[in-house]
Amino acid sequence: MKILYGVQGTGNGHLSRARALNKYLCEYGIEVDYLFSGRDRANYFDMEEFGSWQCKRGLTFAHQAGKINVWKTLKKTSLRQLWLDINQLDLKPYDIVLTDFEPITAWAARRKGIACIGVGHQYAFDHKVPRRGDDYLGRKIMEMFAPAAVSLGLHWHHFDQQILPPIVDMDATEDTVGSGENFGIPRV
Repeated sequence: MKILYGVQGTGNGHLSRARALNKYLCEYGIEVDYLFSGRDRANYFDMEEFGSWQCKRGLTFAHQAGKINVWKTLKKTSLRQLWLDINQLDLKPYDIVLTDFEPITAWAARRKGIACIGVGHQYAFDHKVPRRGDDYLGRKIMEMFAPAAVSLGLHWHHFDQQILPPIVDMDATEDTVGSGENFGIPRV
């Protein structure tokens, strides 16, 4: 199996999750290529484990007072470059696309009819969970930012929804405090 894994690079949470998953994907012999977007290539660090990874400008949100600021987001976005990146992305070598709220891979998969799985905190908001600064436009932007045919939302609390706990890379130790075992989550 060969996967294209798109990672939103604007924060370190998406990168940390990609590092944790990369270890297991490699362990199971799954071939993975990575595409990171949202910051300049020079601003990524310790990327050797991802092999020959791609970097694109992508799309990122501008926030103000806990809400998406649409005008600032559009002002710092190159929609032309985003459109080119989506349409020029070659998905022929891949069986599936995995996106951690990364828009180029998600939209390319949708446009080209390739299965796409979204994994990340933002996909938890596809469910009925409490939202801060919630409004119609913000919800629509979140829905359309990195669409996936199947989404796996991650959150510290499940809110009686089909939401998974966060993916965190933890070294195996005797200390189980904070390991997830206290929540009935077995250690991998």
